[in-house]
Amino acid sequence: MYQTADMTTSTINKSVYRRGADDGFIFGLYLSVMFIAMALSITTSSLPANLIGLAMTAAVPVVIYFFLRRAYIADRCLSSFSAMWLHGICIFFFGSLIMALTAYVYMRLVNPSFIPETVAVARDTYESLGTSDGHDMAQLLEQVQRKNLYPAAGAVAVQIIWLAVFTGSLLSMILSTVIRLTTRDKTTPPPFR
Repeated sequence: MYQTADMTTSTINKSVYRRGADDGFIFGLYLSVMFIAMALSITTSSLPANLIGLAMTAAVPVVIYFFLRRAYIADRCLSSFSAMWLHGICIFFFGSLIMALTAYVYMRLVNPSFIPETVAVARDTYESLGTSDGHDMAQLLEQVQRKNLYPAAGAVAVQIIWLAVFTGSLLSMILSTVIRLTTRDKTTPPPFR
């Protein structure tokens, strides 16, 4: 059960982390399905998997908006901007841990050739661009293939976490501002006063 904003500061902070962990678990499952769809679209050239992956990626802001707005309303629209922003960062952090674990298991056990296949697809894509920059990038990727300089599955999983937390922090900042400006409880004063 969410605790209201009239509790002590330590209880509010604990509540923000708990909300982030709870919502992050659900979001992590969402991100894991998204990763599997995108991985299948790369390795099997599956159009349905590609469409699902793209749709799920595009819907991430909507999902986070839902989580943040629900928590804001549960707090009777009294949550501070920093608490909402932290909630969003926690959602992405805990969610990305689950997604990174899914990606690691997929790359190590389910499809160990995923990284080389992805590099090959990227090389072909850059080569097909027909530009000098695309050709240079294709040559670089070809050297990676030739010298077997692929990143380890663990390194890719860690990069997934860093990327998710960084982009999630920016997205949470924007959505927290939007929610505070557009969502009001009739009994509370407007935000930023």
